[in-house]
Amino acid sequence: MGLNDFLPLFIIFCIAWIVPLILSWLEIGKLPAVIAEIIMGVAVGPYALGWVETSQYLDFLGQMGFLFLIFLAGLEIDVNKIISSLPRGRLKFIDLISNSFLLAVFIYFGSLVLSFPFAWLLSYAMDIDIIYFTLLLPTVALSIIVPILKSDGELTRKYGQVLLMEGAIATIMSIILISVYAGYLRNGLEVELLLFTVIFAVFAVTYVVGKRLIKARTFQKLLYRLEHAASQIRVRGTVALLLLFVLIAILIDTEPVMGAFFCGTLLSFFVSKERSALVFKLDGMSYGFFIPIFFITVGVNLDLSALTHFGESIPFILTLTVGFFLTQVIPAIVMAKVFGLKKALAGGILLTARLGLTIATAQIGLSLGIIGTAENAGIVTASILASLLSPLIYKAISGEGELIHYVYILGGSRASLYLSERFKMHGISFITILDEKEIIPDFEKKSVPFQLVENLSTASLNDLNIRTSDQVIVLTGSRSLNQELTKYINQDLNHEKVIAQKDLTLLDEIDPKSSLKFVDPDEVIAHYIEDMIMRPDAVSSLSESFGIYRVEEIKIVNKDIDRKLVKDVAFPPSGSLVIQRRGDEMFIPHGDTHLLLGDIVTVIGNTSALADFRKVLESD
Repeated sequence: MGLNDFLPLFIIFCIAWIVPLILSWLEIGKLPAVIAEIIMGVAVGPYALGWVETSQYLDFLGQMGFLFLIFLAGLEIDVNKIISSLPRGRLKFIDLISNSFLLAVFIYFGSLVLSFPFAWLLSYAMDIDIIYFTLLLPTVALSIIVPILKSDGELTRKYGQVLLMEGAIATIMSIILISVYAGYLRNGLEVELLLFTVIFAVFAVTYVVGKRLIKARTFQKLLYRLEHAASQIRVRGTVALLLLFVLIAILIDTEPVMGAFFCGTLLSFFVSKERSALVFKLDGMSYGFFIPIFFITVGVNLDLSALTHFGESIPFILTLTVGFFLTQVIPAIVMAKVFGLKKALAGGILLTARLGLTIATAQIGLSLGIIGTAENAGIVTASILASLLSPLIYKAISGEGELIHYVYILGGSRASLYLSERFKMHGISFITILDEKEIIPDFEKKSVPFQLVENLSTASLNDLNIRTSDQVIVLTGSRSLNQELTKYINQDLNHEKVIAQKDLTLLDEIDPKSSLKFVDPDEVIAHYIEDMIMRPDAVSSLSESFGIYRVEEIKIVNKDIDRKLVKDVAFPPSGSLVIQRRGDEMFIPHGDTHLLLGDIVTVIGNTSALADFRKVLESD
C-alpha cells in the first residue's frame, strides 16, 4: 500500500475531526454533524475538488460503518422493556399512545397506508408502478436519525425510542417488502420469496445458545478474565456475531443491514446499555472510526452525473419530496398526545430523512425496469433534499420546544415533597402543583420543580395541559379535595393514569373496571412498621430520614481512577460502596476490587457524601 491508499483516509479523518470542532466552536447547533460530513464528502469527492477518489477499500470501510451504525441502533432497543410493557387483555387507545413500541408500529403502518393513495394520485400525472412507490415512500434513513438523536441525548429516552423503533420497523419492513416484491416481479411466486425468514430462525437459535452460554460458570470466568486484557474477548465476539448475521443476510440474498440490525437487537437481550463497558468500547470503535468514514464516503460516492436529467425531473422531485413529508408527518401527529404538538411534528419531520435505503430501492426499480433514468435521478435528488431539510427543520422546531412533564403531583403535602425529591433523584420529568404558599420554602430548599396554583380545584386542571399518557398523582392534604380531583380527572377528563389515596367513598363512585390505582396509607404504615421490626438495621440506615441517607447509582467516567483498586481511592468516610455492576455481573466491592470505566457503583451516604462520591467517580 502506498501514498494513494493512505492519503484519502487521512483526508477523511481530518474532515471527521474538524467538522464537529467547527460546529461546536461556531455554535451551529441547527446543522447536524452527519449532514456537514456528507456535504464535505461531496466537496472533496471526484465530482468537485477530486481529493478523494472512490476505491474498493474505502467503500468497504464505509459499508462497515453503515453496518455498525445500524447494529448500534438495534442494540439501543430495549426488547425486554418492550415485551414487559405490552398491554395485557383488551387493547385501549391509551395503551396505543403510551406504549413506545405500539406507537412506533402505528406510525409506520399509518405512513404505509397513506403512501398508497399518494402513489395512486401520482399515477395520474405519470406512468408509475403504484405498489413500488407505496413501498418506496415509507423508507427511513436510520443512518441520519440515530446520530442526531444520540447527539441530542434523546436516544435512550421515550421520545427517541419511539423514533428509533419506527425507523427500525420501517427499515426492516421496507427491506422485506421490497425484496419480496422484486422477487415476485423477477420470478413470480416461488418458495425463495420466503428465504428472509431464515434470519429469524438464526436469531432464535442464537438467542437460545447465548442464554445457555452466559449461565455456564466456566464461560463467565473466561469472559471476565479476558474482557479487559489485550484479548478484548467481548468486543471480538460481538464483531464475529455481527459478521455472522451479515453473512447470513447476504447468503439469503437480502440486505446486509437487516442482519446487522437483528444482531444488535439480539445482543440487547444480554447487555445492559447503560452499565456495560462493552457498549462504551463499541461506541468508541464505531463512532470513532467506522461511522465517520460511512457518512463522508456517502458524499464522496454521490454520483452527480445521475442528475443530468434534473431539468425534466423537477416536478417529480418536488412532488416526491412533499410525499415523503406528508406520509411521515401526518401519522406522527399521534405523538402529540404524549410529547406535545411541537415534538410530534419535529419527530415526524426527522423521520422524513431518506438516504441509502431509498436510493437502493431506486436502483432496484431501475434494474427491474419499473422506473427510468429520469425517475431514478428524481428519487436520488428527492432523497438528498429530504435528508438535508428534515434534520434542519427538526432542529429548528425541537430546539425551542415546550417543557414536557410526564408526571403531575397534585397537592403540597409532605408526601408530595418526599415523592418530588425521589423523582428528582431518578431523573423523572415531573412537576408538583402546590395549593399552599406555606410549603414553598421547603420545595425551594430541595430545588424540585413546582407551580403554585392558589385555590386548587377542578377548574385549575384545565390549564395544566395534561396529556393522555401523563401520570397524575393526587396527594393534597384534603380528603374531600382528593375525591373531587380524582373523580373529575377520571370521569370528566376521561384520564385513566391516576394514582390516589384509597378512599371507600371514592371507590363506590369509580367504575370498578377503571385502571385507576389507589394507595392505602394504613397499609403503607403497616408495611413500614413491619420492616422496622423485621429489618431494623436496613430501615434505620436507609429510611430513617430521606434527607440524611440515600442510595444512589453512579457510573464511573473519571479516567484518573480507571483500573485503580478501591483501597487506593480516597472515598468519603461518611459513605460506603455497596454494589458494583460490570455488564451483566454484580458483585460487592472490597479493597482489592478494580474500578473500571463504565462500571456502575451503588453507594450509600448523606447528601455531602454522595456529592463527594460523584466528584470522585464522575469527574473528567
